[in-house]
Amino acid sequence: MADRPGAFFSVRKAVWSLAVCGLVAVTGVTAGPVRMKLAGHPVPSAGQVQAAQNQVNQRAAALGKQEEQVAQANAKLTDLQNQAEILTQDYDGAMVAEQQAQTAYTTAVHKLAEARQAELSSQRQVAALAANEYETQGGFDPMAAMLGDAHGVTAYLNQMGLGQVFTTRRTDILAKNNADDVVSGVFQSEASTALAQKKAAAAKAAQLKTAVQAAVATQLTAVKQSQAVAGQLSGGLQSAKDHENHIANQRAQALAAAAAAAAAAAERARAREIGAASSAPSSYTGSAASSSQGDIAADFALSQIGKPYQWGAAGPSTYDCSGLAMVAWAHAGVSILHYTGDQWDEGAHVPVDDMQRGDLVFYATNNADPATIHHVGIYIGDGEMVDAPYTGVDVRIDSIYQPGVPIGAVRP
Repeated sequence: MADRPGAFFSVRKAVWSLAVCGLVAVTGVTAGPVRMKLAGHPVPSAGQVQAAQNQVNQRAAALGKQEEQVAQANAKLTDLQNQAEILTQDYDGAMVAEQQAQTAYTTAVHKLAEARQAELSSQRQVAALAANEYETQGGFDPMAAMLGDAHGVTAYLNQMGLGQVFTTRRTDILAKNNADDVVSGVFQSEASTALAQKKAAAAKAAQLKTAVQAAVATQLTAVKQSQAVAGQLSGGLQSAKDHENHIANQRAQALAAAAAAAAAAAERARAREIGAASSAPSSYTGSAASSSQGDIAADFALSQIGKPYQWGAAGPSTYDCSGLAMVAWAHAGVSILHYTGDQWDEGAHVPVDDMQRGDLVFYATNNADPATIHHVGIYIGDGEMVDAPYTGVDVRIDSIYQPGVPIGAVRP
């Protein structure tokens, strides 16, 4: 293949990887806004890119507010946990005080019982003392004398000289035990009052502890829910960022490719103006490939059936239309560029009815204007071609009229 002027090729080679089947070239005489398509779909507009950026900003703001709520909820949770720790310790102290009060009360009850038992014992001792004094002081028939005294037992004892001794001993014993009984009773009353107070304090401490622990549990649930919402907002923000990057990159690539296509179209127009090929459908001046080379290109294209379409790809696993044509003819030893607009000019134009295997079949949005070429396939005979159609469709065999009426055919 013979190269054309170096300046023309340098422009096209710089945008090789950006040229795709779905891109409509922009010419120097296009009027009105450019309407581009990328892989069968409209290229994102500047407004769509701005809308995606606005969505990112809105979601970032929402996430920021939610994260602030999470921080506030965590601060409240920490405060409640500190309160719970304090009230739990207060509860533990109240329980110890209650246990101590219970022990003191139990001791008081026992001491009172012991005092009263001692009082009963002292009364029995007094009775025993009286009996003993009577028996040991004798005389004749002391019982009869005692009973015969008109003043009773006390008069008898006084008569015998024992009344004062007995009275003193009895008073000491009874006074001591009565005092023990009184003191124990007072102690029991005070211990009972203290126990009641400690029980009330322990009950109140238990209520406070239970309440604050319930508040901690409720706040912990609120924190988890707030964190879950923040997680969802974070995922939504990332999704919005990915979408913004995707359509911004699509638009940037499409604009670059469109600019390159416009430059190539301008170069072709300039070439035509200087009369490089004023009467021919193209400026190609080299010799066409042989039929055996065409068979090699066609057979290679057939071997790639089933591989996915990918915008701007040129094998070995994925292709776009011009990438498949370029690689197929490279296997036949012929070098062509990765752009339908260039491939249209890189060979001899042949009538569609005279095509042979390997020839390239082209399609345009306007068959009167080669600058609108957007798709190419590799002819395999019997009115069929192998092509990489568009995103979502694998390399396949199509009728040469499947995309529409061809603008023409080229033999590289």
